Amino acid sequence: MDDQAFVVELARYQTGLEEILSRFNRTTSGIHIYRADDPMLRQYVHELIDLFADVLGRNNRYGTQIAQEFNDGVSNFTGSPSYKCVENILAVVRAAQTRVGRNPSAISATKSPWDLGVRENVSIIHGRDEAKWRELKDIVQEEFGLNPIVLVEKPDAGCNTVVEKFEHYAVICSYAMAVFTPDDEVTSGAGTYLQARPNVIYELGWFCGKLGRSNAMLLLKDKTALFSDFGGIIQKRFSQNISEKTAEMRRDLVAAGIIRASR
Repeated sequence: MDDQAFVVELARYQTGLEEILSRFNRTTSGIHIYRADDPMLRQYVHELIDLFADVLGRNNRYGTQIAQEFNDGVSNFTGSPSYKCVENILAVVRAAQTRVGRNPSAISATKSPWDLGVRENVSIIHGRDEAKWRELKDIVQEEFGLNPIVLVEKPDAGCNTVVEKFEHYAVICSYAMAVFTPDDEVTSGAGTYLQARPNVIYELGWFCGKLGRSNAMLLLKDKTALFSDFGGIIQKRFSQNISEKTAEMRRDLVAAGIIRASR
């Protein structure tokens, strides 16, 4: 996308956000978003994050700030975005417009061959085996120089549910690494088998849908059942330690553009 097309897209979202602001309902109990505008705003947020990622690279401050403003601006009581939330997102869009208007070359100058960043945010998805996710975290941080995002180590950031907290941090990650360990015993007509925790399966599926299967990696401990739906995801089977797969992990991260080949 060239600079002019980017400016046109930003103007379109600015108009849409201004219209949402104009339709807020003012009542004796406060000011509330128009019911039909709530899903529209959520769609705008996702589209804007993707737009900035496409133009500036995934690790850009505008997309991250929009995600932060939205997550911080959703009411803990109603679950709906506040007037201030929409205002703040609109301010980010206007700031980007001003920057491009003042210096049209800023967009192309911002994007580099390594716009995914050397210290990219990588989500670490895990189950009950704390030793394994801590091992993976150390590898991601020390071997690859990346920034591991482990949900249990992060503050709640005003989120009321685990799913909200997951989405709050997931939007700032450009790669996901899931550790499937045999945590749950399942009995079916085919017999008894061991599988990963449901939250691990859900979160990996979310990232595959959001980032694409090429930006998700599955580290599978022996004796852990694997669903056929995950057949197209990069898989690394290990017997005891995740470090067994460090060299293979490095090659795949390089291929995905997350780290440099010389690292």
